[in-house]
Amino acid sequence: MQGIAIKYGLMMAAGFVLYFLIMQALGFGGNYYFRIFNALIHLTLITLAIKAFKDQYPDKFNYLSGVSTGIITSLIGVVPFAIFMLIFLYLTPDFMEGIRSEAENIGGYLTPFTASLIVLLEGLAVSVLASYIIMRIVDSYR
Repeated sequence: MQGIAIKYGLMMAAGFVLYFLIMQALGFGGNYYFRIFNALIHLTLITLAIKAFKDQYPDKFNYLSGVSTGIITSLIGVVPFAIFMLIFLYLTPDFMEGIRSEAENIGGYLTPFTASLIVLLEGLAVSVLASYIIMRIVDSYR
């Protein structure tokens, strides 16, 4: 399971970073509605990781191992992206200020650290929910 989680988790991290940098280069970095495509990257790679685990280890595949594979894959994908965002936000104070101005109620409390912590927590929440739901779907195709 660890090899699968590492493989797909690193692809996830690379996908998040690449997508973010492409959006920045195209001038869409400040449009937060494009985050929906992060969800597609996230869900696709969780699904691929769980399916790969099911195919490689059918004798060890069960509900708990499938959900664990999804969560660990996401952890490996989300943590490096949150670290990347921390560094990026420290290096681009104008971008950070744009985030602060968009977040009306909490903008005054946001720092690069807290903003990247929110990215991390959001990613981990998605990973738990998505792993549970995707495992239900993958498990139904036994």
